[in-house]
Amino acid sequence: MITALRPGTDQDWQTPAGTLDWTCRLTAEHAAHCMQAYAMQLASQASTHYVTFYSRALEAATPADVLELLEASGRLLSAAVRAAKPTDLGFHPFGMADAEGTAGMGCIELLVHADDIAAGLGLPFEPPSDVCAWILARMFPNRHAELESFRTADIDPWTALRWATGRIVVPGLSTVGSDWRWHCAPLPDPTCP
Repeated sequence: MITALRPGTDQDWQTPAGTLDWTCRLTAEHAAHCMQAYAMQLASQASTHYVTFYSRALEAATPADVLELLEASGRLLSAAVRAAKPTDLGFHPFGMADAEGTAGMGCIELLVHADDIAAGLGLPFEPPSDVCAWILARMFPNRHAELESFRTADIDPWTALRWATGRIVVPGLSTVGSDWRWHCAPLPDPTCP
């Protein structure tokens, strides 16, 4: 995300982020806040609520400063995920997230919002296929199963992830729309009966 957006730091980040109502700057600040919030949820192990805080870049921050905030926030989330014990869980309305689910939530936020910002700035964005494939399998097990049953070998993981998050329509697959949900709770152990 950082590599893709860095060439746009000399542009106006007050432009809309793709099809969102938000500006590129607000979208980047939102993604940074999500990284911090998910890290705090996992670290606090809050079980019924969000830890109360809100983060934004300072008003005078440049696009490069906002990108620095975003990168640092991603590193913070990564550190929290790596430090978590296998039994650590943090509250999210979609389910109690384990470290893997927390990492997945962060990845989704970063990828879809990088795409939004890149579209707003007229920059190319193509995330790694292996990361998108992992996110699909871990965070959208039902959507992943639909893709597998549809035998959509010609649908690349990034296209599939945008479909699973309601960003695009893929002919032949169900329409996801804006009510999509990820699965952040621990997945059942397939080795246990």
